[in-house]
Amino acid sequence: MSIRKTSLPGFDYPQKPTDRLLFAVLPAKPAATRIEQVTQALRLEHDLHGAAVHTGQLHITLAILGEYLGLPHDVLAAATGAASQIEQTAFRVRFDHVQTFRNKSSVSGNYPIVLCGDEGVIGLETLHQGLAGRLRRFGVKGIPASMTPHVTLLYEPEPVPSHAVAAVEWTVREFVLLHRHIGQNLPYSILGRWPLQKVSWPLQ
Repeated sequence: MSIRKTSLPGFDYPQKPTDRLLFAVLPAKPAATRIEQVTQALRLEHDLHGAAVHTGQLHITLAILGEYLGLPHDVLAAATGAASQIEQTAFRVRFDHVQTFRNKSSVSGNYPIVLCGDEGVIGLETLHQGLAGRLRRFGVKGIPASMTPHVTLLYEPEPVPSHAVAAVEWTVREFVLLHRHIGQNLPYSILGRWPLQKVSWPLQ
């Protein structure tokens, strides 16, 4: 993907990134519907009016690979190589409370209100650690050693107190590589899918 640079003579304006790459887990369709219901219940309970994340854009970030001008082929190759080495089995996740992240959105300037879990997100933490280690071996820098698994629900100008909500659960059977067009209200593009290994007993 090529980017054409235009500027006035004598001026060299830095170009803003246009593309973001990240590994993520997507909620199963019934879980996405439940998450949407949790968001609507929060709106009513706390009289919230901020922008909600569209159901089709709900995800759990595993690793952000960076923001770029176009799609960098070397990063895509490293990401594919790292993902292909993951040997984790499928697992259940459970999110059962909401909290407010203190780092405001760089886009809206509002607080992210997020869905979190406790023991129910250990599988996501393990998957992140496996990916982070392999990405570093493939030369991808800036991947943190730990993360807080969460689903962003909406953005609000004021924090919402942490409290329990009706649990949302599903079985994670794969993870994906997502491409987002920065600054455009477009759905994520899925550049790759990697299934997790099957377990010897049935998962719901």
